[in-house]
Amino acid sequence: MKDFAPKISSSRKKLKKNKTIFRTKNRSKPVFAKKIIISLLVTSLLTIFTSFYLFNTNLEIFEPTPLSENTVSITFPESLKGETVLVEIEEVLDNSDCLFLLQVEAYGKEEFASEMLYKLTSMDLNPFIEEIDKIDQILFGVMLGPFLNKSDVNNAREVVIRIGLSPIIKTKCTIQ
Repeated sequence: MKDFAPKISSSRKKLKKNKTIFRTKNRSKPVFAKKIIISLLVTSLLTIFTSFYLFNTNLEIFEPTPLSENTVSITFPESLKGETVLVEIEEVLDNSDCLFLLQVEAYGKEEFASEMLYKLTSMDLNPFIEEIDKIDQILFGVMLGPFLNKSDVNNAREVVIRIGLSPIIKTKCTIQ
């Protein structure tokens, strides 16, 4: 097989000369005169010192206000007043009657929630659909429960995790 690529002999290779940019024709004469370099240096120093004088700022140490003066106000939509509240404080849970629910998924369309409901029913679980009222839309949550203690809800949660879902435990309490 013949190679048609042209061969370059080593004798034909030319070495490139380093091209200098700042070079005068007279090598004894420098590119920049010493007067120019010194005047640029003096001008820059004068500019720095005048800027310190002209741009004198009055610096003050920042001291934050005491913590007792800070206030926090929490506002929420009025429609949330009548709804149940998710409670996770152990002291409140011990002194109240609580039901535990397991939210398997939440869907924007009821058809998708019905499909999940059918899938969970075929696994001998007792799911139901609950409407979750958000501020801008209504979601359809597929729920399991109610469970009377955390052990039962955790057992059901493990079953749902095995099928590849990420359930959320919700607590509804009536405080005594």
